[in-house]
Amino acid sequence: MRVAVPLLPSAFRWLGAGLIAGALVYFSLLTPPPVAPPEPAPLWDKKLHLAGYAILTLSLAYATAASELRSPRRVLLVLVSAVLLGAGIELLQGRLPDRYFSYADMIANAIGAVLASVWFLLETRFEYVRSIDEWLG
Repeated sequence: MRVAVPLLPSAFRWLGAGLIAGALVYFSLLTPPPVAPPEPAPLWDKKLHLAGYAILTLSLAYATAASELRSPRRVLLVLVSAVLLGAGIELLQGRLPDRYFSYADMIANAIGAVLASVWFLLETRFEYVRSIDEWLG
């Protein structure tokens, strides 16, 4: 038996993914960091990176749920998009006066994206439904 999961309209799914990506950009590039980074960086910082990019990956997976792409290409597209955003933000942070570039942050971003890709394995047990009536059974 497959579990019914509601599939919101495409515009809402992409809006959600865009808002999450926007929040990552905002907090990573547009706001000053709370304090100068201690050496070595605290573990909570890496947890935030991991969680942020896991959430981004999940939102991109949901946004592409009705995609015509075959599964391996869709997984690759989602993972590459999340990892490239994380890498790009880290590279941009290195050019800002109040921020710093960190390979460890970049790796935490990528690990979060890869861990969240478990969604694609679980997704085989789901059935996306487009209406409330289908979802409620």
